[in-house]
Amino acid sequence: MLNVCTFPIVAGWFAFCTPEPNLTAGYVEGEYLKLAPVELSEIAEVAVEEGELVQKGQLIATLVTSDANMKLAEAKAQLQQTLSSLNDLKLGKRPEEIKVLKATLRSAQAQAKQAQSTYERYQGLLERKVISQAQFDEAETGLLVTKARINELQAQLAVAKLPAREDQIAAAESLYEMAKAKVDLAEWLLEKRKIYAPEDAKVSDIFLRTGEMAGPTAPIASLLPVSSVKLHFFVPEKQYAELRIGTKFSARCAGCTTLQALQITHIAEGPEFTPPVIYSLETRDKLVYEIQAKPTTSHAPLRPGQIFDVDLDSMQ
Repeated sequence: MLNVCTFPIVAGWFAFCTPEPNLTAGYVEGEYLKLAPVELSEIAEVAVEEGELVQKGQLIATLVTSDANMKLAEAKAQLQQTLSSLNDLKLGKRPEEIKVLKATLRSAQAQAKQAQSTYERYQGLLERKVISQAQFDEAETGLLVTKARINELQAQLAVAKLPAREDQIAAAESLYEMAKAKVDLAEWLLEKRKIYAPEDAKVSDIFLRTGEMAGPTAPIASLLPVSSVKLHFFVPEKQYAELRIGTKFSARCAGCTTLQALQITHIAEGPEFTPPVIYSLETRDKLVYEIQAKPTTSHAPLRPGQIFDVDLDSMQ
């Protein structure tokens, strides 16, 4: 039987002679960012609205900071206290305490001088039998006591000028480092009371408003970064082997009149079954592989929820 489609001129007259396009359906999804504070706090202000385009570093929301400021002040006071204790241990006793010890030492030295004079006088009196042995022994004991007192005060003065023991200083240094870490943590928590956009994005949803409580499990807003919107589609096993990262192709969204140029950014390493079947040689043709792609330019952004017809024959 004669096939009219084999004649180029005649084939152009009949639509059924045109080969069917090799298309597969795809859909657009976005990976949303939910912005939440690191600790529970009341919202002071939400600086954006739903649908607003924000830039990286733009303020999204501000939370109440009064309690965070008090915690920071408390941490700084504790840091100053531990620093003073550490310096005190390193320097030894205060100058005023050392002055008291020196004055006591001078008094003891004066008493010892007087005791020495008494001892020498009593020694001569004893030789002339003017005083008894008991009186002389009492004067000698007084001299020994004053000398011992001088030695004791000299030792106390030497110790007062020394710093504390090494283990005491090490313990005080550890307390100081802990206090300093608490100050750093309090400053970081205070900074986190302002929430900024981590990258260029569109504000998708505002969950909480001024006066409400936000926390790690209660986000304030949801952002859709420009870089996180991707086209997902599936290709059969035969087509999978020919694809590479960076492969460009054309696709048309439902209701669009023009083709859109896209580029493959991710190729799944394993297959999926659609519909679910038991793997066998007979059902091998039902294996498909997920592909992700992004537009080659920023002039034609994708929107989550869009459906695309991907032209598999256009891949290059």
